[in-house]
Amino acid sequence: MERPEPAQGRSRPWLTTPPANAALALPTEPAPEVDRNVFLLATTYGSKEQLATLLKVDPEVVTALEAARQVISFVAESQSYPLFGLFQALPGVAGGPLSAILNRFFEAIDAGDAWLDARDIATFFRVPTRMLVWATPLEVLLGHRLYDLMPDREASWLFMQSPEFRLGAVLGAVNDELQHRRAAR
Repeated sequence: MERPEPAQGRSRPWLTTPPANAALALPTEPAPEVDRNVFLLATTYGSKEQLATLLKVDPEVVTALEAARQVISFVAESQSYPLFGLFQALPGVAGGPLSAILNRFFEAIDAGDAWLDARDIATFFRVPTRMLVWATPLEVLLGHRLYDLMPDREASWLFMQSPEFRLGAVLGAVNDELQHRRAAR
């Protein structure tokens, strides 16, 4: 069976898999209009102390926020300490939007309706999803592209909407993600 060619103008270079790697390959360069500091925070994991500095709070506050499920961390196999997505400190993500998204994930986990861990949740923010017309949830929350790829017309429209509308779209993508991660009962 022959593989159909992609539709003209609909190239998805981030969906290519590099040789000997089954993971999605995301671009490493920011879009020209994106502040490099925003790109760095959106694509980097750091320590509790680094997140605390960005949030302008003490590390103990980050510990309390994590206990209250208002921020997330995970321990990578190559690390002995928790890693926090530094995107959690970005304006447009920190506070209410992040809390609403994490609450939706944790409600499903606590009810036994979905199987995923903190690393899966952190990854969700940075991976393009069809529910957001191949933009990442972070891009939608921020209202602009992060990567040096031309967004679909629909994604550009989504970026121009109000923060409340964009959060609603991301919560819809959370619901879609949870449907794909339903726990077997």
